[in-house]
Amino acid sequence: MESKKALTGKHNYAEFKEETIANRVKKMVDYREGVDVENAHVKFSYGNRKTGNLVPSVSLIPIADCCSNCACCAKGCYAVRNTCFYDATRKMLANNSAILRSDPGKYWREVEGEVMRNRWFRFHVSGDIVDYSYFVNMVGIAVRNPHCEILAFTKNFSVVNEFIDHAGGTEKMPKNLHIIFSEWRGLDVPNPHNLPKSRPVWKGELVPSGIWCGGDCSACAVKEEGCWSLKNGERILFEAH
Repeated sequence: MESKKALTGKHNYAEFKEETIANRVKKMVDYREGVDVENAHVKFSYGNRKTGNLVPSVSLIPIADCCSNCACCAKGCYAVRNTCFYDATRKMLANNSAILRSDPGKYWREVEGEVMRNRWFRFHVSGDIVDYSYFVNMVGIAVRNPHCEILAFTKNFSVVNEFIDHAGGTEKMPKNLHIIFSEWRGLDVPNPHNLPKSRPVWKGELVPSGIWCGGDCSACAVKEEGCWSLKNGERILFEAH
């Protein structure tokens, strides 16, 4: 059934020039080179207009810490356009990226420590699953912390598909790890395991069937709805932003 929700355009989706994008990402990569990893700690976000105030999140540098599939959305990347506008945010993302690259053991210990203290957690308001090893660590944290519901959107489809293949199917995945494949215009989404998907919808576009995002991860987490309760084959929709 086709959704009847009207698009308001209130999120004001826009694309940046490649030069602008490159400059913003370069600032974060440059900051990363100067991080004193030995004395640094992973930084978490404890609330924004996307996650609400109950879902802490860990993020990385957009584009630089994303897979090749993210090239399709780089010009209109939410993180590059909005969150990375602030210097403090750029330094936070560079800090996390530096720790992951130079001392991954420390990165994962501190991420798991945060997961242990919370009922809900989200990976990557900015950045993505970096590689297979990264996803293995995410799964391990979910297995050891069944009290915490963990949410992650990703375009690194091949890594997730490969892991599920080796695991023996989605029924072998921890139930508290909610992986959602992130669609985009023109992007092929290989999804042999029929995982839930998310789909931005642009103004003037035919709206596909799906469940509309409520706009607040915390509110949906408490109610156990939206992204937190998507079943295989279902899709969450949101206005392109």
